[in-house]
Amino acid sequence: MSKGTAVIQYYGQYAALALGFFLLTPLYDALGWRPLFWITGLAGIVLVIPLYVAFLRSAPAGAPPALPAETTRTRIRFADFGGPKFLLLVFSYFSNGMLFWGITLWIPLVIESLGFTGTGRGLLAALPYLLSLALTVPMMTVSDRTGKRVLIASSGLLVGGALVGALPLVESPVGKLVLICVGMGYFTATYTSNLWAIAVTDLPPHLVGPATGIINGFGAGGGGIVAGFVVGGLQSATGSYLPGFVVLGIVAIVGGLALLAYGRLRPAAPAPEAAPVTP
Repeated sequence: MSKGTAVIQYYGQYAALALGFFLLTPLYDALGWRPLFWITGLAGIVLVIPLYVAFLRSAPAGAPPALPAETTRTRIRFADFGGPKFLLLVFSYFSNGMLFWGITLWIPLVIESLGFTGTGRGLLAALPYLLSLALTVPMMTVSDRTGKRVLIASSGLLVGGALVGALPLVESPVGKLVLICVGMGYFTATYTSNLWAIAVTDLPPHLVGPATGIINGFGAGGGGIVAGFVVGGLQSATGSYLPGFVVLGIVAIVGGLALLAYGRLRPAAPAPEAAPVTP
């Protein structure tokens, strides 16, 4: 399960981010940001339309399958999601959204502020995501074999938050870049896929859709919005991106602790049945 979600998440989103920073930075330098928006928007349309047409052609002919004659709708209650412990998952993903989007939204400008210029800064901005792609398969393999998804996902937030939060302690621009790359690479390779595997495993099947929507909406959406304001506001006030990154690191550490607390409250997995003993 962890490897399956990792293929979708990392080799879709993160590979696109790595290639995007590397390929689009020279276009930005040559054309500016407005033409870049047109290029990326049109590229999406050009890719989506053929895929949509192919999907329609591959759809089975005939009427859609009929719904069961008797269907009941029940009101979803907060307790159905697990009560207060569900909020630990939501906050954990919120801290993930802050750390991920807080770095992703600002990393091109952070690279420039560290003194790296020229078209090569696109490759430097892509390094955290390239490292994540390299770490994803081994980390997800360990996760699926051991089942320690809570511990591994929590370590992503704790280690990533600690390294990003330690940026002011390092003087060298190269050292700061290494902390960002290692922290972001390890964090992204260990957290998201495990978190979704945890949610899908722990929640009743009929609540997986609403629950994951809440987690992703408030987590990724809310965390990304707050992170943009925090990093941008502190940069405007101090002239440095480091205070904002320190806040991202602290929130990530708290999110990792929240996920560890959830692990203590989650239902225990049923023990496998013993094989019958034949005389």
